Amino acid sequence: MPQPPLKPLIAKLQPTLDALHRDAATLADQMRSLDNQTRPWQHFLLKPDFAADAANQLLAHSEQPFDNPFSLAGTLFAQLSYSDEMASGDARNTLQIPGLLAVPTGVIELAQALNVKKAEFQQLTSAIKDALAPRPALERDRILRDLLADAGYPRAHLRHCYRQILLCPEKPDAIALSWIKARKSIKKVSVDWCERKLIQLDPQGQDAGIQYQRQLLAGLHNTRHDCLRQVQIQSRPNLQVAEIFRMEKEEIYRQVGYSAMPVLVQGGETRELPDFTRVDHHPPVSRRRTRKDLKIEPTPFLAALRVHLIAKTY
Repeated sequence: MPQPPLKPLIAKLQPTLDALHRDAATLADQMRSLDNQTRPWQHFLLKPDFAADAANQLLAHSEQPFDNPFSLAGTLFAQLSYSDEMASGDARNTLQIPGLLAVPTGVIELAQALNVKKAEFQQLTSAIKDALAPRPALERDRILRDLLADAGYPRAHLRHCYRQILLCPEKPDAIALSWIKARKSIKKVSVDWCERKLIQLDPQGQDAGIQYQRQLLAGLHNTRHDCLRQVQIQSRPNLQVAEIFRMEKEEIYRQVGYSAMPVLVQGGETRELPDFTRVDHHPPVSRRRTRKDLKIEPTPFLAALRVHLIAKTY
């Protein structure tokens, strides 16, 4: 299949990002105005530790960032770049504040427009990566980063730019909330599998980090070849949101999604949220037992593949 031409795609980056940031700023301004109205709009933001950390990052000069929930949400929606604090951590991490906000129709429409811009940007970056398909994955990522910098957005946080704002544009009769616990997947992998994956990441042998990991793998004693495990962790619990419409003869139950950001709900004339589940601010602690004969070493053995070693004790 022929690769899409790269030059016209690159030309679209800056105007697409400009439009994305402009729409996000407009939405944030409208959200802030809702905190200052005489007739308040109802809100329910949850404050688990990760949300409190995010709020403190977003409104660093506010002693009580949750006192202005709409301003806080607007700032989160407009946080499309890495801050200094975010840039120093894991680049895959995102700021998350779950909850519900009752908003007017105009705010719903602004959020819908921003979601369209987010989807357009994600499609554009996907097309650029497709055009770079013959290159190794790490090189593709580096080139995309350089192109974002050339477009004036060197700190663009792709996950923040892509993630959609969840909406309930038609006010439901009720909203069901439930915490979904964090999950960990542990898969046994072989030396050959790890070697193939590392080669795919750096087929030309030009990445020092990948080559170092190949050396580690080659030097692994054969008595430990059965101790390789790929560990994938969803480190934070998710707040699952579903809306319920009560019809004459039935209830219609529709999944809205997982609330990494506040869900915007049509508030209507009452400016209130529908009935909703009053979940605890802190997700339930997992009671899953850890196997005593399987201990995962905390530091990855092959960081590029999230592969750890296990130590068996009997």
